[in-house]
Amino acid sequence: MMSTARVSVACFFCMTATLPAWAEQPRAISAATATTISAQDDAGALGFIVYGGGAIELSHGEYGAGSGSSISFEAYIEAELKGFYAGVWVQKTDEKSDDEVDVYLGYRKDLDSGFAYDLGYTRFFYPNDGGNCCGEVALTVSVPVGDKIGLNLNIAYDPDSQLANGDLEGKYYLSDKWTVSAKYGISQVEDDVNQREWEFGATYDLSDTTALDLRWYEGSDYPGYAALYLSFDTTLLKR
Repeated sequence: MMSTARVSVACFFCMTATLPAWAEQPRAISAATATTISAQDDAGALGFIVYGGGAIELSHGEYGAGSGSSISFEAYIEAELKGFYAGVWVQKTDEKSDDEVDVYLGYRKDLDSGFAYDLGYTRFFYPNDGGNCCGEVALTVSVPVGDKIGLNLNIAYDPDSQLANGDLEGKYYLSDKWTVSAKYGISQVEDDVNQREWEFGATYDLSDTTALDLRWYEGSDYPGYAALYLSFDTTLLKR
């Protein structure tokens, strides 16, 4: 996850106040990825549930031309009660200034029609680069289009800097295991032109808890780079 106030374009798409669901949003790879929003049904029925997981990211050229390969580690823990949730997401990278801790909370709902929404707030901390940075409110809306296509719209706003960003994502479910997706986003920058970013890639579910994702990222002010993710998500507690 990454705030608009901080503006690190290499991590724009991970910025969302929703939980960081690695397979659904590998840059959080988002505020944010965590379980996917479909876990709302189980949480509502069980009352209280705790999720946990993590991811390893291998990227090439993420920090500019000639930067070579880099690795990062991400982990999260989240508790949910009848749609209300709170959690912590952490990231450790080769670039120490990008080490990050996000604390988030919100409410999400998945309707029988397939329509889903998530409203939350995330606070961003950078232990090696100023500490407490900023916070954002974000709304994510998900809509199915038939049995094979899903659309996600995310809009986020930082009330302190009065900057906003948003992205639109489309997914196509090739099978029970394979998903291809693409995303396009625009981010406001203080006293500068808006930044535009896009990504596309494919996700393969190795099991119910583990996924592999290969993705390409590119933006209006940075060159493209590739990243490979291995993620793990599980339920730690149900009551």
